[in-house]
Amino acid sequence: MDIPAGELVVFVGPSGCGKTTTMKMINRLVEPTSGEIRIGGKDVLSLDPDELRRHIGYAIQQVGLFPHLTVAQNIGLVPKLLGWPQAKIDARVEELLALVSLEPSTFRGRYPRQLSGGQQQRVGVARALAADPPVMLMDEPFGATDPITREHLQNEFVRLQKQLRKTIIFVTHDFEEAIKLGDRIAVLREGSHIAQYDTPAAILSDPADDYVAGFIGQDATLKRLALVRVSDVPIADPLPDAALPQVTGDASLREALDVMLAHGSDRCGTPSGVLTYAALCAAVGSRPEKEVSEGVMSGGEVR
Repeated sequence: MDIPAGELVVFVGPSGCGKTTTMKMINRLVEPTSGEIRIGGKDVLSLDPDELRRHIGYAIQQVGLFPHLTVAQNIGLVPKLLGWPQAKIDARVEELLALVSLEPSTFRGRYPRQLSGGQQQRVGVARALAADPPVMLMDEPFGATDPITREHLQNEFVRLQKQLRKTIIFVTHDFEEAIKLGDRIAVLREGSHIAQYDTPAAILSDPADDYVAGFIGQDATLKRLALVRVSDVPIADPLPDAALPQVTGDASLREALDVMLAHGSDRCGTPSGVLTYAALCAAVGSRPEKEVSEGVMSGGEVR
């Protein structure tokens, strides 16, 4: 498996298939028994394990914040181990709290017990980003949150990844989450055998076999709608109509369909004009590929 620098790759598969074990081999929390794992061309087995882990961000479902440390101390822990001066650590903490939408003056001095579950997850992501690692490992980081908080965290994470373009290996059992977040998805069988490794659009359009098709489920068309933004669809009627239900250009076609159904309409307004149900259906026939921005961080490719 090749994971290009700057891409988010999701491991998805049934419980016990080895998703987390495979991910943990990258930072040697589980030692590989054979083969090679390379980050930026370097074999991880040739590196000191502690030094390796300090340059790989790690976020897990249980968050794992130290209860006796403040938010600022939790985020600054790895930079402190790396010998950063305190002024640089303080500045990085301020930057990251703002990045994950937590007001630094309010949250930096709080302890984990004083945070909600969603806030703890945000701090966990900030801590994983603290030393600006080229590679991040995320093991179901939003799995323990309620559906509303989970969706909000996913949306925030999509925003962060567009901005930061980190190389991320993300483990989940939720195929819809994989579609929403991943540049590529690795569908794993028992024993971490790869059933299919491709973009979400390609997997939804052309599953490799019945096993992958079973993972997708019966609503592949709806899932494909989630991959296309309203702004990506040609608008036949460019005149705005304020009387129609409105969606933003960043909304997915699935969200636009929800709005149409909720209002009993076959049209909705967008910043560019009127989106019709017919145009929405026509867009499902395409295979949108997620853009990967140029200039991603070097040295982050994982093999």
